[in-house]
Amino acid sequence: MTIPTSQTDGQMQHWQALLDFAAEGIWGLDLEGNCTFVNRMAVRTFGFDSEELLGRNMHELVHHHYPDGRRFPGEECPISDVIRNNKALRQATDTMFRKNGSSFLAEISAQPVAIEGCVVGVVVTFREVSELRQQQEDLRKAYELAERKTAELDAVIESMPHGVYIATPDVKMRSNHVAKMMSGGEFPGELKTLEKALAGEWSTETVKTADRWIRSVAAPICLNGKILGGVAVNSDVTQVRLQDEALRRSEKLAAVGQLASSIAHEINNPLESITNLLFLIRQSESIEDVRQYTLLAQSELARVTEITLQTLRFNRQQSKPVEVDMAELLRTVMALYTGRIMVRGIDADLKLMPLPRVLSLEGEIRQVMNNLVRNALDAMSSGGRLLVRLHPQTNWHSGAKGVRLTVADTGEGIRPEIRAHLFEPFQTTKEMTGTGLGLWVSKGIVEKHGGYISTRTRRDNRHGTVFTVWLPAGGGANLTAPAN
Repeated sequence: MTIPTSQTDGQMQHWQALLDFAAEGIWGLDLEGNCTFVNRMAVRTFGFDSEELLGRNMHELVHHHYPDGRRFPGEECPISDVIRNNKALRQATDTMFRKNGSSFLAEISAQPVAIEGCVVGVVVTFREVSELRQQQEDLRKAYELAERKTAELDAVIESMPHGVYIATPDVKMRSNHVAKMMSGGEFPGELKTLEKALAGEWSTETVKTADRWIRSVAAPICLNGKILGGVAVNSDVTQVRLQDEALRRSEKLAAVGQLASSIAHEINNPLESITNLLFLIRQSESIEDVRQYTLLAQSELARVTEITLQTLRFNRQQSKPVEVDMAELLRTVMALYTGRIMVRGIDADLKLMPLPRVLSLEGEIRQVMNNLVRNALDAMSSGGRLLVRLHPQTNWHSGAKGVRLTVADTGEGIRPEIRAHLFEPFQTTKEMTGTGLGLWVSKGIVEKHGGYISTRTRRDNRHGTVFTVWLPAGGGANLTAPAN
């Protein structure tokens, strides 16, 4: 490499060493733009030998084209302006070329060298910034993408017909406009729910406000196992609840109608007996015979009275849950179907074990029992066997003490296409006479009491269906009397 001849050899080596250890590429130019010196970094970056650069026009070697491929005239080069105008060039970004023709982006600075006020050359420094600029461009695009995705997510959240609440780990919360409309701008309940979500808990609850029912589903927001926040989605289910209540009332009316038919049949038999006995009393001349007929008539009237009392109890509603004798309740239900069981030739097997009393709404539990027994009898129109069991059972999962009711029949079983949707509204195995609401309503009642209902069925040679209901002795957490 060549250092100006005015320097001594020792000075030349000293300055060259300093230049070679610089982290940036450096070269010098004379007034014609020819290279006067160059350091190791510049040689390495451009791919030329130092001898190929010294004394040559640097613009023609490394700065000869624009980025778009057009020829770059030397007189338009900003480094030439440094010589002409004696004005430094600072951190200009431009495209430069290597010996092999490849290009790179460089940040260039150029400083005029003046002696006694007269410019005698230029010192140029540069550093390759292609990778840095690419990183900056990638980062800019990433920010733009993140902003676009955030805007899209915000638009989706604002467009949802549900109230959406999002909380950060420091319990700062944001919500969409539907949420603000639902809550009036105050979110104490949602904050409590979201605090659970931030702790990693999932929750679903339905609450009643002054004029509506709101269903809230909350969950933690997780990424790679770390909780980043919590989200709750609130839906107005007022209309759904009103429709459900209307369906339940409809099913209850249907059940009462079906029960009335059974009661009419049950009452008709003793009334016919009483009519016959009165005829015999009128025709009899024996006081002993009259006394005997009278006793039989009283017995039949007592049977009518019992059926009437059971009918009244069936529709009775309590204002609050009470402790109920489940065995006695089941006996009253079974008594209503004595005639049907006898007429159809059904073998009824009722077994009751000593039981704890169950905190419940008696009318609703009677409705469940009646529905299961009636369904079992309807499945055996040509006879069969009815097994009804009631015994104490502890829930193995929760440890809660309770009562288990089993109602089994030897009917033809439930078809597979019905079985999967058995507890949904309007699913029935009795196309002409069923409402399709009985089991759906029964499931709702059982779950409200904190219990569960399940079924097993077979359609092969050992056909039949078994329904099982478990109820906790202490009642459910959501157990309340139905609204009138």
